[in-house]
Amino acid sequence: MQILWASHLIPYPPKSGAHLRGYHLLKAVASRHEVDLVAFVQEAWLRVFYPTRQEALSECAHELGKFCRSVRFLEIESASRPGGKWRTAAAGLVLPASYTVRWLDGAGGRRVFADAARATRYAVAHFDTIGLAPYRPLLAGVPATLGHHNVESHMMLRRAENERQPLRRLYYLQEAWRVRGYERHTAPQFAAHITCSDLDAERLRAIAPRARVITIPNGVDTDYFRPTGKVATRRSLVFVGSLNWYPNVSAVEFLLREIWPPLKRAAPDLTLDLVGSAPPAAIRALAAALPDVTVHGFVDDVRPFMEQALLYVCPIRDGGGTKLKLLDAFAMEKCVVAHPIACEGIAVLPGKEVELAESAAAFVAAIQELLAQPERRVSLGRAARELVLARYGFAEIGRRLCDVFESLGTSAV
Repeated sequence: MQILWASHLIPYPPKSGAHLRGYHLLKAVASRHEVDLVAFVQEAWLRVFYPTRQEALSECAHELGKFCRSVRFLEIESASRPGGKWRTAAAGLVLPASYTVRWLDGAGGRRVFADAARATRYAVAHFDTIGLAPYRPLLAGVPATLGHHNVESHMMLRRAENERQPLRRLYYLQEAWRVRGYERHTAPQFAAHITCSDLDAERLRAIAPRARVITIPNGVDTDYFRPTGKVATRRSLVFVGSLNWYPNVSAVEFLLREIWPPLKRAAPDLTLDLVGSAPPAAIRALAAALPDVTVHGFVDDVRPFMEQALLYVCPIRDGGGTKLKLLDAFAMEKCVVAHPIACEGIAVLPGKEVELAESAAAFVAAIQELLAQPERRVSLGRAARELVLARYGFAEIGRRLCDVFESLGTSAV
């Protein structure tokens, strides 16, 4: 079949959550069908992975072109003008479409999608996030799917609940309710909605009860993320996550302000490694003021940092979707201490594959107990990898998405 895949970012390199999911699912679909990729250029991500924009676009086009029939990159028009992000956010307060709906929309994008529809008879068009839904009418008559990395309105409501600044909280609340209305209004335009977890599927069905919602879970490359048998050489903890994403920043602040000081007093020889792209200055300053905390920023390979740590900590209390970083850690057989929100959408059993904690005191207690129980750390890690092998390998998940596309493409013929 001929398939159009629209992405809100360039799904390469597979070094962060959305990039990993997009890359592996796109590659799986392209292994069985002819795929044309249209991806929007998010400059911030290019700066994380590459020294120059030209090098980034060249390598991404080359690598994605190995399995896609065609690759086209589009500028985000709302971000290309001075103060574009803030102007788009402000406009979203007074215009019918909110920021989430407006940020990817543009005249250039409309021309590209209209041209694609005229040039090719697609069997399926996949739009990989709600912000791409405004382009859906340009492919009328083509069965379309909409991807939900998170249920955006639910994630925004949670962000509002956790926001302490009144004006920001009010902004997130109005955005959440307007996005929720848009999710409900646009749902019938898509033949299927693809969520990352059954939990997100339930949330979306509560908004749009008649929508056909299919769970294609997040996954992990279990051949790449696998333990080598090296034994940790020091008493250390590790957190891995892109630090240009607000739930990860909030988690690291919680870790450094509330968990690390009492934990360090109880275990003076303990060290902490923070691994993640684009750490903000506030995180670097906070870490520098604390003993034995190292901020590594972006690294090309996170596996050595995971393997040398005794424990992987994930105190994420915000956001939505499922956390690929946890699946990576599970695949590495790491013993993980996580907040329940961090594990949403992943079928883990507390006490068997992961240790859960909510408060700072609970994190400190759980970490101390596991530091003193090496056999239990090994047991949790092994069970976590077994879970990943059974349910979250990208190879099987990719086949499931292909089946969805093929059922839609066949029924449209």
